[in-house]
Amino acid sequence: MNQKGFITSALLYGILSLFLVLVLGTISILGNRKLANDKIKESAIDDAQVLTTDPSCFQTTVNSRGNLTIAKYGDNCDKTVFIPEYLNGQKVDAIGANAFSNQKLVNITIKSNIKEIYVNAFTGNDEMVFYIKATSNEIVGTGSQEEVNNAVGTAWGAKDATVRWDY
Repeated sequence: MNQKGFITSALLYGILSLFLVLVLGTISILGNRKLANDKIKESAIDDAQVLTTDPSCFQTTVNSRGNLTIAKYGDNCDKTVFIPEYLNGQKVDAIGANAFSNQKLVNITIKSNIKEIYVNAFTGNDEMVFYIKATSNEIVGTGSQEEVNNAVGTAWGAKDATVRWDY
């Protein structure tokens, strides 16, 4: 091979190597950024729940499991709601019938501690957005993911609602 052919081959090899490093590096960075963004998002939701949910907004009852069911949400409370995992040291694991009726909610974040949502829990909160950090089989009884998906735009009584299952 002559000197000119060697230089051309070396140059092409160098360009190809640089291209592969850039492409693979970018893919790796984007993958790591996605993982980091998921962690940040999860942490932000946890922090927001602690910082923005006023426990006095929730009226509760003790359910058959010995945990709390949210029975009523205060009329003058925030329209963006984060369901707490615990209230007064007791686990919250259900949202009762009509608990959030006619509150004009904008959105609600429900974490995996909630195991049951009654069918009319959100009646009158049209066009709200649900952020549910649970799998479809974690919420039992009325209002499973299949029932919500088949409700033609109605989620637990809220018409034209958007439900984002985030698991």
